Amino acid sequence: MSRCCSLLWLLVGLGSGAVRPSAAVVPATTLAGLGQQLDDRLVATRAPGATWSVSVVALGSGKTLFSTNASRLLTPASDTKLFTAALALDRLGAGHRLQTSLRARGLPGADGVLSGDLRIVGGGDPSFGTRSEKGRPDQGLGPVVDALAAAGVKQVEGGLVCDESAFRGAPFGSGWNWDDLDAGYGAAVSALSYDDNFLHVVVTPGKSAGVPPVVRVEPAFSARADLPWVTPVVDLRIGAVTATPGAVNRLEIRRLPGSRTIDIDGQVPSDAGRSVTEVSVPSPADYFAAALRTALARRGIGVKGATQVVGWRDRVARPSEESAWRELASVPSPPVGALVRDTLKSSQNLHAQLLLLAVGAASERLATNGVPDRIRSGTTEEAGLRALEAFLRSIGIEKTAATFEEGSGLSRKNLVTTDAIVRLLVAMDRHRWAKEWRDALPIGGVDGTLQDRFREPPTKGNVRAKTGSLRHVGALSGYVTTAAGERLAFSILVNGFVTEGAGSPRGEIDALVEILAAYAGTTG
Repeated sequence: MSRCCSLLWLLVGLGSGAVRPSAAVVPATTLAGLGQQLDDRLVATRAPGATWSVSVVALGSGKTLFSTNASRLLTPASDTKLFTAALALDRLGAGHRLQTSLRARGLPGADGVLSGDLRIVGGGDPSFGTRSEKGRPDQGLGPVVDALAAAGVKQVEGGLVCDESAFRGAPFGSGWNWDDLDAGYGAAVSALSYDDNFLHVVVTPGKSAGVPPVVRVEPAFSARADLPWVTPVVDLRIGAVTATPGAVNRLEIRRLPGSRTIDIDGQVPSDAGRSVTEVSVPSPADYFAAALRTALARRGIGVKGATQVVGWRDRVARPSEESAWRELASVPSPPVGALVRDTLKSSQNLHAQLLLLAVGAASERLATNGVPDRIRSGTTEEAGLRALEAFLRSIGIEKTAATFEEGSGLSRKNLVTTDAIVRLLVAMDRHRWAKEWRDALPIGGVDGTLQDRFREPPTKGNVRAKTGSLRHVGALSGYVTTAAGERLAFSILVNGFVTEGAGSPRGEIDALVEILAAYAGTTG
Protein backbone atom coordinates (compact mmCIF):
# COMPACT_ATOMS: atom_id res chain seq x y z
CA MET A 1 0.00 0.00 0.00
CA SER A 2 1.32 3.43 -0.89
CA ARG A 3 0.05 6.82 0.17
CA CYS A 4 0.30 9.75 -2.20
CA CYS A 5 3.68 11.38 -1.62
CA SER A 6 2.94 14.70 -3.33
CA LEU A 7 0.32 16.05 -0.91
CA LEU A 8 1.43 18.44 1.82
CA TRP A 9 0.06 17.35 5.15
CA LEU A 10 -1.60 20.33 6.79
CA LEU A 11 -2.68 18.28 9.73
CA VAL A 12 -5.43 19.23 12.16
CA GLY A 13 -4.46 18.75 15.81
CA LEU A 14 -6.85 16.95 18.11
CA GLY A 15 -6.00 18.76 21.33
CA SER A 16 -2.89 20.21 22.89
CA GLY A 17 -2.14 17.37 25.31
CA ALA A 18 1.14 15.52 24.93
CA VAL A 19 0.92 12.46 22.70
CA ARG A 20 2.47 9.39 24.28
CA PRO A 21 3.21 6.10 22.58
CA SER A 22 0.45 3.65 23.34
CA ALA A 23 1.30 0.95 25.84
CA ALA A 24 -0.91 -1.51 23.94
CA VAL A 25 -1.06 -0.87 20.20
CA VAL A 26 -3.74 -3.04 18.62
CA PRO A 27 -1.78 -4.77 15.85
CA ALA A 28 -2.89 -4.21 12.29
CA THR A 29 -3.12 -7.45 10.30
CA THR A 30 -3.39 -6.07 6.77
CA LEU A 31 -1.48 -3.43 4.83
CA ALA A 32 -4.69 -1.43 4.54
CA GLY A 33 -5.07 -1.53 8.31
CA LEU A 34 -1.44 -0.56 8.83
CA GLY A 35 -1.82 2.41 6.52
CA GLN A 36 -4.98 3.51 8.31
CA GLN A 37 -3.31 3.34 11.71
CA LEU A 38 -0.39 5.44 10.51
CA ASP A 39 -2.76 7.93 8.85
CA ASP A 40 -4.81 8.24 12.03
CA ARG A 41 -1.71 8.78 14.13
CA LEU A 42 -0.49 11.55 11.80
CA VAL A 43 -3.88 13.28 11.89
CA ALA A 44 -3.73 13.23 15.69
CA THR A 45 -0.58 15.34 15.83
CA ARG A 46 -0.69 18.32 18.19
CA ALA A 47 1.29 20.49 15.76
CA PRO A 48 -1.25 21.29 13.03
CA GLY A 49 1.13 23.42 10.96
CA ALA A 50 3.91 20.84 10.83
CA THR A 51 5.01 19.06 7.67
CA TRP A 52 5.42 15.31 8.05
CA SER A 53 7.19 12.94 5.70
CA VAL A 54 7.16 9.17 6.20
CA SER A 55 8.50 6.33 4.10
CA VAL A 56 8.37 2.62 5.01
CA VAL A 57 9.82 -0.18 2.87
CA ALA A 58 9.97 -3.95 3.37
CA LEU A 59 13.64 -4.94 3.22
CA GLY A 60 12.93 -8.39 1.84
CA SER A 61 10.82 -7.41 -1.15
CA GLY A 62 11.70 -3.74 -1.52
CA LYS A 63 7.97 -2.97 -1.53
CA THR A 64 6.81 0.44 -0.26
CA LEU A 65 4.32 -0.18 2.55
CA PHE A 66 3.51 3.40 3.42
CA SER A 67 4.57 6.84 2.24
CA THR A 68 3.44 10.40 2.63
CA ASN A 69 5.37 13.37 1.31
CA ALA A 70 8.22 10.94 0.70
CA SER A 71 9.65 13.06 -2.13
CA ARG A 72 9.43 16.35 -0.22
CA LEU A 73 12.75 17.93 0.77
CA LEU A 74 12.96 18.57 4.51
CA THR A 75 15.68 19.40 7.03
CA PRO A 76 16.90 16.07 8.47
CA ALA A 77 18.84 17.36 11.51
CA SER A 78 21.19 14.62 12.76
CA ASP A 79 19.83 12.03 10.34
CA THR A 80 22.43 13.70 8.12
CA LYS A 81 24.95 11.57 10.02
CA LEU A 82 23.53 8.47 8.35
CA PHE A 83 24.86 9.74 5.03
CA THR A 84 28.23 10.75 6.45
CA ALA A 85 28.68 7.42 8.22
CA ALA A 86 27.71 5.44 5.12
CA LEU A 87 30.16 7.47 3.04
CA ALA A 88 33.01 6.85 5.50
CA LEU A 89 32.38 3.11 5.53
CA ASP A 90 32.07 2.91 1.75
CA ARG A 91 35.06 5.10 0.81
CA LEU A 92 37.49 4.49 3.67
CA GLY A 93 36.45 1.03 4.80
CA ALA A 94 35.56 -0.15 8.30
CA GLY A 95 39.15 -1.22 9.00
CA HIS A 96 40.85 1.99 7.91
CA ARG A 97 42.66 4.03 10.58
CA LEU A 98 43.41 7.74 10.57
CA GLN A 99 47.03 8.54 11.33
CA THR A 100 48.60 11.14 13.63
CA SER A 101 52.25 11.58 12.68
CA LEU A 102 55.09 12.61 15.05
CA ARG A 103 57.92 14.28 13.14
CA ALA A 104 61.22 16.05 13.68
CA ARG A 105 64.04 17.42 11.55
CA GLY A 106 66.40 14.90 13.06
CA LEU A 107 66.58 11.93 15.40
CA PRO A 108 66.98 12.25 19.16
CA GLY A 109 70.50 11.77 20.49
CA ALA A 110 71.70 8.86 22.59
CA ASP A 111 70.65 10.86 25.65
CA GLY A 112 67.08 11.15 24.32
CA VAL A 113 67.37 14.88 23.59
CA LEU A 114 65.65 16.10 20.43
CA SER A 115 67.51 19.24 19.46
CA GLY A 116 64.83 20.85 17.31
CA ASP A 117 61.04 21.12 17.24
CA LEU A 118 58.59 18.28 17.64
CA ARG A 119 55.85 18.38 15.00
CA ILE A 120 52.48 16.69 15.48
CA VAL A 121 50.65 16.25 12.16
CA GLY A 122 46.95 15.59 12.66
CA GLY A 123 44.87 13.32 10.47
CA GLY A 124 41.47 14.03 11.97
CA ASP A 125 41.43 11.33 14.66
CA PRO A 126 38.46 12.23 16.92
CA SER A 127 39.29 9.69 19.62
CA PHE A 128 41.95 11.54 21.64
CA GLY A 129 40.78 12.61 25.06
CA THR A 130 39.31 11.42 28.31
CA ARG A 131 35.67 12.43 27.94
CA SER A 132 34.37 8.88 28.24
CA GLU A 133 36.98 7.57 30.69
CA LYS A 134 37.00 10.63 32.98
CA GLY A 135 40.76 10.27 33.14
CA ARG A 136 43.78 12.55 33.03
CA PRO A 137 45.43 14.06 29.95
CA ASP A 138 48.27 11.54 30.16
CA GLN A 139 45.63 8.83 29.67
CA GLY A 140 43.73 10.57 26.87
CA LEU A 141 46.95 11.22 24.94
CA GLY A 142 48.72 8.12 26.20
CA PRO A 143 49.22 6.63 22.72
CA VAL A 144 51.01 9.79 21.56
CA VAL A 145 53.24 9.93 24.62
CA ASP A 146 53.97 6.21 24.37
CA ALA A 147 54.92 6.52 20.70
CA LEU A 148 57.24 9.44 21.42
CA ALA A 149 58.89 7.60 24.29
CA ALA A 150 59.29 4.50 22.14
CA ALA A 151 61.07 6.67 19.56
CA GLY A 152 63.64 7.49 22.24
CA VAL A 153 62.60 11.07 22.99
CA LYS A 154 63.16 12.19 26.60
CA GLN A 155 63.50 15.94 26.09
CA VAL A 156 62.53 18.38 23.34
CA GLU A 157 64.84 21.36 23.16
CA GLY A 158 62.71 23.09 20.55
CA GLY A 159 59.01 23.87 20.53
CA LEU A 160 55.81 22.01 19.74
CA VAL A 161 54.50 22.44 16.19
CA CYS A 162 50.84 21.45 15.92
CA ASP A 163 50.04 20.85 12.26
CA GLU A 164 46.31 20.90 11.52
CA SER A 165 46.80 21.57 7.80
CA ALA A 166 45.23 18.33 6.59
CA PHE A 167 41.85 20.06 6.24
CA ARG A 168 41.40 23.25 4.22
CA GLY A 169 38.58 25.64 5.00
CA ALA A 170 36.78 27.21 7.93
CA PRO A 171 36.91 25.43 11.30
CA PHE A 172 33.12 25.04 11.27
CA GLY A 173 30.69 23.21 9.04
CA SER A 174 28.97 25.30 6.39
CA GLY A 175 25.61 26.57 7.60
CA TRP A 176 26.32 26.24 11.31
CA ASN A 177 24.59 29.04 13.22
CA TRP A 178 26.87 31.49 15.01
CA ASP A 179 25.04 31.07 18.32
CA ASP A 180 25.80 27.32 18.30
CA LEU A 181 29.55 27.81 17.99
CA ASP A 182 30.32 28.34 21.68
CA ALA A 183 28.42 25.22 22.73
CA GLY A 184 30.00 21.82 23.12
CA TYR A 185 27.82 20.41 20.31
CA GLY A 186 29.03 23.19 17.96
CA ALA A 187 32.76 22.82 18.65
CA ALA A 188 35.27 23.90 16.02
CA VAL A 189 36.76 21.25 13.75
CA SER A 190 40.47 20.53 13.46
CA ALA A 191 42.74 17.77 12.20
CA LEU A 192 44.14 17.89 15.75
CA SER A 193 41.23 17.51 18.14
CA TYR A 194 41.21 16.69 21.84
CA ASP A 195 38.33 15.81 24.17
CA ASP A 196 35.71 16.76 21.57
CA ASN A 197 37.13 20.32 21.49
CA PHE A 198 35.11 21.58 24.43
CA LEU A 199 35.65 22.07 28.15
CA HIS A 200 33.42 22.30 31.19
CA VAL A 201 32.74 25.55 33.05
CA VAL A 202 31.68 24.64 36.59
CA VAL A 203 29.90 27.35 38.61
CA THR A 204 29.17 27.09 42.35
CA PRO A 205 27.37 29.86 44.33
CA GLY A 206 29.51 32.08 46.55
CA LYS A 207 29.23 31.93 50.32
CA SER A 208 26.86 34.90 50.54
CA ALA A 209 24.67 37.12 48.39
CA GLY A 210 26.47 39.83 46.47
CA VAL A 211 29.78 38.03 45.99
CA PRO A 212 30.89 36.40 42.74
CA PRO A 213 30.27 32.69 42.31
CA VAL A 214 33.15 30.24 42.34
CA VAL A 215 34.10 29.34 38.77
CA ARG A 216 36.50 26.67 37.65
CA VAL A 217 37.29 25.09 34.31
CA GLU A 218 37.78 21.39 33.63
CA PRO A 219 40.32 20.27 32.53
CA ALA A 220 42.17 22.69 34.78
CA PHE A 221 45.17 23.19 32.48
CA SER A 222 42.97 24.90 29.88
CA ALA A 223 42.51 28.03 32.01
CA ARG A 224 45.48 28.00 34.40
CA ALA A 225 48.39 30.40 33.98
CA ASP A 226 50.57 28.90 36.71
CA LEU A 227 51.72 25.84 34.77
CA PRO A 228 55.10 26.66 33.23
CA TRP A 229 54.62 24.34 30.25
CA VAL A 230 51.10 25.44 29.24
CA THR A 231 49.63 28.63 27.76
CA PRO A 232 45.99 28.96 28.88
CA VAL A 233 43.49 28.08 26.16
CA VAL A 234 40.74 30.36 27.50
CA ASP A 235 40.33 33.32 29.82
CA LEU A 236 37.48 33.87 32.27
CA ARG A 237 35.61 37.13 32.81
CA ILE A 238 33.27 36.79 35.80
CA GLY A 239 30.50 39.36 36.00
CA ALA A 240 27.95 37.12 37.71
CA VAL A 241 26.92 37.50 41.35
CA THR A 242 25.49 35.23 44.00
CA ALA A 243 21.83 36.06 44.73
CA THR A 244 19.66 35.43 47.78
CA PRO A 245 18.23 31.95 48.38
CA GLY A 246 15.30 31.15 46.14
CA ALA A 247 16.14 33.83 43.56
CA VAL A 248 15.77 33.06 39.88
CA ASN A 249 18.83 31.41 38.39
CA ARG A 250 19.82 33.64 35.48
CA LEU A 251 23.33 32.41 34.82
CA GLU A 252 24.60 33.21 31.33
CA ILE A 253 27.80 31.65 29.98
CA ARG A 254 28.99 32.71 26.54
CA ARG A 255 32.13 32.74 24.42
CA LEU A 256 31.72 34.87 21.32
CA PRO A 257 33.07 33.44 18.03
CA GLY A 258 36.74 34.30 17.61
CA SER A 259 37.21 35.20 21.27
CA ARG A 260 39.12 33.21 23.87
CA THR A 261 37.26 34.90 26.72
CA ILE A 262 34.40 33.08 28.42
CA ASP A 263 31.96 35.56 29.98
CA ILE A 264 30.01 34.43 33.05
CA ASP A 265 27.19 36.88 33.73
CA GLY A 266 23.84 37.01 35.50
CA GLN A 267 23.03 35.64 38.92
CA VAL A 268 22.97 32.30 40.70
CA PRO A 269 21.00 31.83 43.96
CA SER A 270 23.08 30.95 46.99
CA ASP A 271 21.08 27.75 47.60
CA ALA A 272 21.61 26.44 44.06
CA GLY A 273 23.80 23.46 43.34
CA ARG A 274 26.73 23.56 41.01
CA SER A 275 26.07 23.99 37.31
CA VAL A 276 28.18 22.55 34.51
CA THR A 277 28.21 24.06 31.02
CA GLU A 278 29.98 22.73 27.95
CA VAL A 279 31.87 25.50 26.16
CA SER A 280 33.82 25.00 22.95
CA VAL A 281 37.47 26.03 22.78
CA PRO A 282 38.55 28.80 20.37
CA SER A 283 41.53 26.86 18.95
CA PRO A 284 41.37 23.05 19.03
CA ALA A 285 45.05 22.70 18.03
CA ASP A 286 46.11 24.88 20.98
CA TYR A 287 43.86 22.78 23.24
CA PHE A 288 45.54 19.64 21.91
CA ALA A 289 48.96 21.21 22.52
CA ALA A 290 48.11 22.17 26.11
CA ALA A 291 46.87 18.65 26.85
CA LEU A 292 49.91 17.07 25.21
CA ARG A 293 52.36 19.30 27.09
CA THR A 294 50.62 18.37 30.33
CA ALA A 295 50.72 14.67 29.47
CA LEU A 296 54.41 14.85 28.47
CA ALA A 297 55.31 16.73 31.66
CA ARG A 298 53.64 14.04 33.77
CA ARG A 299 55.80 11.46 32.01
CA GLY A 300 58.96 13.52 32.55
CA ILE A 301 59.31 14.64 28.93
CA GLY A 302 59.84 18.40 28.72
CA VAL A 303 59.26 20.69 25.75
CA LYS A 304 61.28 23.89 26.16
CA GLY A 305 60.03 25.99 23.25
CA ALA A 306 56.68 27.62 22.49
CA THR A 307 53.69 26.14 20.71
CA GLN A 308 53.14 26.96 17.05
CA VAL A 309 49.99 26.06 15.15
CA VAL A 310 50.40 25.35 11.43
CA GLY A 311 47.28 25.56 9.27
CA TRP A 312 46.49 24.79 5.66
CA ARG A 313 47.40 28.31 4.52
CA ASP A 314 50.91 27.80 5.92
CA ARG A 315 51.27 24.56 3.99
CA VAL A 316 50.19 26.22 0.75
CA ALA A 317 52.58 29.13 1.32
CA ARG A 318 55.56 26.89 2.19
CA PRO A 319 55.06 23.49 0.51
CA SER A 320 58.79 22.78 0.27
CA GLU A 321 59.16 22.60 4.07
CA GLU A 322 57.57 19.16 4.11
CA SER A 323 60.73 17.41 2.91
CA ALA A 324 62.73 18.72 5.87
CA TRP A 325 60.81 16.58 8.37
CA ARG A 326 61.13 12.88 9.06
CA GLU A 327 58.62 10.70 10.84
CA LEU A 328 59.57 9.42 14.28
CA ALA A 329 56.34 7.52 14.86
CA SER A 330 52.70 7.30 13.78
CA VAL A 331 49.68 6.85 16.04
CA PRO A 332 46.67 5.13 14.42
CA SER A 333 43.08 5.91 15.35
CA PRO A 334 40.56 3.20 16.19
CA PRO A 335 39.20 1.65 12.97
CA VAL A 336 36.67 3.70 11.02
CA GLY A 337 33.98 1.16 11.92
CA ALA A 338 34.47 2.03 15.59
CA LEU A 339 34.57 5.76 14.84
CA VAL A 340 31.29 5.47 12.93
CA ARG A 341 29.72 3.58 15.83
CA ASP A 342 30.80 6.21 18.35
CA THR A 343 29.50 8.95 16.04
CA LEU A 344 26.05 7.46 15.48
CA LYS A 345 25.45 6.07 18.97
CA SER A 346 26.02 9.47 20.61
CA SER A 347 25.12 11.67 17.61
CA GLN A 348 28.46 13.47 17.92
CA ASN A 349 28.59 16.47 15.54
CA LEU A 350 32.35 17.02 15.61
CA HIS A 351 33.08 13.37 14.88
CA ALA A 352 30.65 13.33 11.94
CA GLN A 353 32.22 16.42 10.39
CA LEU A 354 35.71 14.96 10.89
CA LEU A 355 34.64 11.80 9.06
CA LEU A 356 33.37 13.88 6.13
CA LEU A 357 36.66 15.80 6.03
CA ALA A 358 38.69 12.59 6.26
CA VAL A 359 36.90 11.30 3.16
CA GLY A 360 37.46 14.64 1.42
CA ALA A 361 41.18 14.59 2.20
CA ALA A 362 41.49 10.95 1.07
CA SER A 363 39.69 11.64 -2.21
CA GLU A 364 42.02 14.54 -2.91
CA ARG A 365 45.09 12.43 -2.24
CA LEU A 366 43.84 9.92 -4.78
CA ALA A 367 43.16 12.68 -7.31
CA THR A 368 46.63 14.24 -6.90
CA ASN A 369 48.78 11.11 -6.42
CA GLY A 370 49.34 11.95 -2.78
CA VAL A 371 50.33 15.60 -3.28
CA PRO A 372 47.41 17.58 -1.77
CA ASP A 373 49.22 20.92 -2.09
CA ARG A 374 48.66 20.80 -5.85
CA ILE A 375 45.02 21.68 -5.17
CA ARG A 376 44.90 25.31 -4.09
CA SER A 377 41.19 26.06 -4.43
CA GLY A 378 38.08 24.75 -2.72
CA THR A 379 37.81 23.23 0.74
CA THR A 380 38.18 19.74 2.13
CA GLU A 381 34.51 19.89 3.12
CA GLU A 382 33.57 20.50 -0.52
CA ALA A 383 35.74 17.55 -1.57
CA GLY A 384 33.94 15.36 0.96
CA LEU A 385 30.55 16.51 -0.27
CA ARG A 386 31.55 15.75 -3.88
CA ALA A 387 32.49 12.25 -2.77
CA LEU A 388 29.13 11.97 -0.98
CA GLU A 389 27.22 13.08 -4.07
CA ALA A 390 29.05 10.47 -6.18
CA PHE A 391 28.38 7.74 -3.61
CA LEU A 392 24.68 8.60 -3.45
CA ARG A 393 24.40 8.55 -7.25
CA SER A 394 25.94 5.07 -7.21
CA ILE A 395 23.04 3.80 -5.06
CA GLY A 396 20.35 5.64 -7.02
CA ILE A 397 19.95 8.86 -5.03
CA GLU A 398 20.11 12.04 -7.09
CA LYS A 399 21.05 15.49 -5.80
CA THR A 400 17.43 16.60 -6.16
CA ALA A 401 16.57 14.15 -3.35
CA ALA A 402 19.53 14.81 -1.01
CA THR A 403 21.69 17.91 -0.81
CA PHE A 404 24.05 18.67 2.04
CA GLU A 405 26.12 21.61 3.28
CA GLU A 406 28.10 19.69 5.91
CA GLY A 407 28.27 16.31 7.59
CA SER A 408 26.73 16.60 11.06
CA GLY A 409 23.18 17.90 10.61
CA LEU A 410 23.71 21.17 12.48
CA SER A 411 23.00 23.10 9.29
CA ARG A 412 19.37 23.81 8.47
CA LYS A 413 20.41 24.09 4.82
CA ASN A 414 20.71 20.32 4.51
CA LEU A 415 17.70 18.95 2.65
CA VAL A 416 16.67 15.36 2.03
CA THR A 417 13.61 13.25 1.33
CA THR A 418 12.52 10.28 3.39
CA ASP A 419 12.54 8.30 0.16
CA ALA A 420 16.28 9.03 -0.16
CA ILE A 421 16.95 8.07 3.46
CA VAL A 422 15.15 4.74 3.01
CA ARG A 423 17.09 4.11 -0.19
CA LEU A 424 20.28 4.64 1.79
CA LEU A 425 19.09 2.29 4.54
CA VAL A 426 18.24 -0.42 2.01
CA ALA A 427 21.58 -0.05 0.21
CA MET A 428 23.63 -0.14 3.42
CA ASP A 429 21.73 -3.19 4.67
CA ARG A 430 23.22 -5.00 1.65
CA HIS A 431 26.62 -3.30 1.77
CA ARG A 432 29.89 -5.15 2.37
CA TRP A 433 30.07 -3.31 5.71
CA ALA A 434 26.41 -3.99 6.56
CA LYS A 435 27.17 -5.54 9.95
CA GLU A 436 29.31 -2.60 11.03
CA TRP A 437 26.60 -0.25 9.79
CA ARG A 438 23.80 -1.93 11.72
CA ASP A 439 25.94 -2.28 14.85
CA ALA A 440 26.63 1.47 14.78
CA LEU A 441 22.97 2.47 15.09
CA PRO A 442 21.43 3.25 18.50
CA ILE A 443 19.23 0.42 19.80
CA GLY A 444 15.84 1.21 21.29
CA GLY A 445 15.78 0.96 25.09
CA VAL A 446 19.40 -0.25 25.13
CA ASP A 447 22.03 2.33 24.17
CA GLY A 448 23.00 5.59 22.54
CA THR A 449 20.43 8.27 21.89
CA LEU A 450 17.66 5.64 22.05
CA GLN A 451 18.55 4.34 25.50
CA ASP A 452 15.58 6.12 27.08
CA ARG A 453 13.16 5.48 24.22
CA PHE A 454 11.35 2.30 23.17
CA ARG A 455 11.84 0.73 26.59
CA GLU A 456 8.97 -1.77 26.34
CA PRO A 457 8.10 -4.59 23.92
CA PRO A 458 7.65 -4.83 21.02
CA THR A 459 10.14 -2.04 20.33
CA LYS A 460 12.78 -2.59 23.04
CA GLY A 461 15.89 -4.04 21.44
CA ASN A 462 14.01 -4.15 18.14
CA VAL A 463 14.45 -0.60 16.82
CA ARG A 464 17.85 0.37 15.39
CA ALA A 465 17.65 3.96 14.24
CA LYS A 466 19.29 7.36 14.09
CA THR A 467 17.66 10.22 15.97
CA GLY A 468 17.60 13.82 14.80
CA SER A 469 16.57 17.01 16.56
CA LEU A 470 16.76 20.73 15.95
CA ARG A 471 14.36 23.38 17.15
CA HIS A 472 11.00 22.59 15.49
CA VAL A 473 12.57 19.59 13.70
CA GLY A 474 12.37 15.89 14.55
CA ALA A 475 13.70 12.82 12.79
CA LEU A 476 14.08 9.08 13.22
CA SER A 477 15.27 6.69 10.53
CA GLY A 478 16.36 3.09 10.70
CA TYR A 479 15.11 -0.47 10.98
CA VAL A 480 12.39 -2.31 12.88
CA THR A 481 11.12 -5.89 12.74
CA THR A 482 7.36 -6.47 12.70
CA ALA A 483 5.48 -8.89 14.94
CA ALA A 484 5.37 -11.20 11.92
CA GLY A 485 9.16 -11.22 11.73
CA GLU A 486 9.63 -9.05 8.65
CA ARG A 487 12.32 -6.35 8.67
CA LEU A 488 11.37 -2.84 7.61
CA ALA A 489 13.38 0.25 6.76
CA PHE A 490 11.66 3.47 7.75
CA SER A 491 12.27 7.21 7.83
CA ILE A 492 10.17 9.81 9.64
CA LEU A 493 10.87 13.54 9.36
CA VAL A 494 8.87 16.47 10.69
CA ASN A 495 9.61 20.16 10.13
CA GLY A 496 7.79 23.16 11.60
CA PHE A 497 6.77 21.32 14.77
CA VAL A 498 5.29 24.17 16.82
CA THR A 499 2.75 23.61 19.61
CA GLU A 500 0.84 25.74 22.09
CA GLY A 501 2.78 24.29 25.00
CA ALA A 502 6.19 22.77 25.50
CA GLY A 503 7.14 19.55 23.86
CA SER A 504 8.88 17.86 20.99
CA PRO A 505 7.82 15.47 18.25
CA ARG A 506 9.57 12.57 19.95
CA GLY A 507 6.45 10.91 21.39
CA GLU A 508 4.53 11.19 18.15
CA ILE A 509 7.40 9.74 16.12
CA ASP A 510 7.73 6.88 18.60
CA ALA A 511 4.02 6.12 18.34
CA LEU A 512 4.41 5.66 14.57
CA VAL A 513 7.30 3.25 15.07
CA GLU A 514 5.30 1.27 17.64
CA ILE A 515 2.59 0.76 15.03
CA LEU A 516 5.19 -0.66 12.64
CA ALA A 517 6.66 -2.97 15.28
CA ALA A 518 3.22 -4.29 16.23
CA TYR A 519 2.17 -5.04 12.63
CA ALA A 520 1.14 -8.69 12.49
CA GLY A 521 0.37 -9.03 8.79
CA THR A 522 2.53 -9.81 5.79
CA THR A 523 4.19 -7.32 3.47
CA GLY A 524 3.51 -9.30 0.31
